[in-house]
Amino acid sequence: MTGKLTENDYALWLFNIRGIGNKSIDKLLCGDRTCKEIYGMDKKELSMFLSEKQVDSLIKSRNVWDFEKERRKLENKGIKFISRIDDEYPEKLKNIEDPPFALYVKGRLPNPDKPAVAIIGARMCSEYGRYMARQIGRGLAFAGVQVISGMARGVDGISQKAALQAGGASYAIVGSGVDVCYPDDNRDVYEELCLSGGVISEYPPGTEPKANFFPMRNRIISALSDVVVVVEARRKSGTQITVDTALEQGKEVLACPGRLTDRLSDGCNYLISQGAGVVIDVNDVIDRLWHVRNRAASQNRALQMPAVATQTGSKSISSGDAMWEDDNENEALTTFPGSVSEHVDPEETLETAILESVDVIPISSSGIMEKISERGIEISVPELMKKLFDMSNMGKIAQNGVYFLKREF
Repeated sequence: MTGKLTENDYALWLFNIRGIGNKSIDKLLCGDRTCKEIYGMDKKELSMFLSEKQVDSLIKSRNVWDFEKERRKLENKGIKFISRIDDEYPEKLKNIEDPPFALYVKGRLPNPDKPAVAIIGARMCSEYGRYMARQIGRGLAFAGVQVISGMARGVDGISQKAALQAGGASYAIVGSGVDVCYPDDNRDVYEELCLSGGVISEYPPGTEPKANFFPMRNRIISALSDVVVVVEARRKSGTQITVDTALEQGKEVLACPGRLTDRLSDGCNYLISQGAGVVIDVNDVIDRLWHVRNRAASQNRALQMPAVATQTGSKSISSGDAMWEDDNENEALTTFPGSVSEHVDPEETLETAILESVDVIPISSSGIMEKISERGIEISVPELMKKLFDMSNMGKIAQNGVYFLKREF
């Protein structure tokens, strides 16, 4: 049976040894040592990296661990185990402080090629907080932005439910096993997340929620997001922990302002006074998100410039793909089945229509939609917003806030 085992099987064993955490695993893996090699180390070798108690725990685990049984347990529950040595492991997690060695996933991980926003806030939120959470979650979903949160009561669950109801993708980072729905009030959200997004945890299946697990999961919420939005929060709350980790990770933090006499808005108002961006509606979030993504894309292009000219591959976009999927820069445009009326010249493309719709005077996306509709091109708002973002990202048009204009060369 040993010959059938994969490195991932050994990683699952290593990750489940009692008393051995991420930092100890890092010590064991130093020098490009594999998980399989760690499994075969003797007591003397292990003592160079671990305490006596940890060595005893590892040896005990090695004697009782049933690889085939543990693999089947995950498969039967529809849970994936993704370790840091796996290609699927999120790049965004690799360089944060104390990165999890592995993740359990029910559903799927966020798409790294598409933008993601964390929406966080008070569990016992006000009606105002509920309204803003719904509006932002739904608006981001319509724009094709992935919504990440913790599936907690209040702002978290409300924003994720709104995103899912709008047909978007959402991902919950939980402080329990991914097979444990907590709180049970969000059972409908949990079940939909497993189908239209994912439930993610660094804790093994079956792990019940504990108070100290929730602050730990917050570093993953912020790391997987491009921007963090605080909807409603007290001055001192668990939300502030996520904000702190986000700032440490260099992430943009935005907040919804509230009344000065409302204690649930103290946290947001304080963040704004300290320089956080103000969120009046979802357009403020998308505006900041585009700045962040454009900046990151510019940095990546500068690093990858020599390789770009040699790329010839392309990515197709199916009807189920979200609006932010990358287009091939070598193609003139992305067309969408059934999106162009019969009387339109087949040679005319969406990209051409957009380029001819923008000028040196800024124009909104709705203005562009109106102009291309006059040319017989019918396209949904998410598809148009995706194309506008891609063209801005490639430097074909310029973007200023929520407006677009002709690129100056």
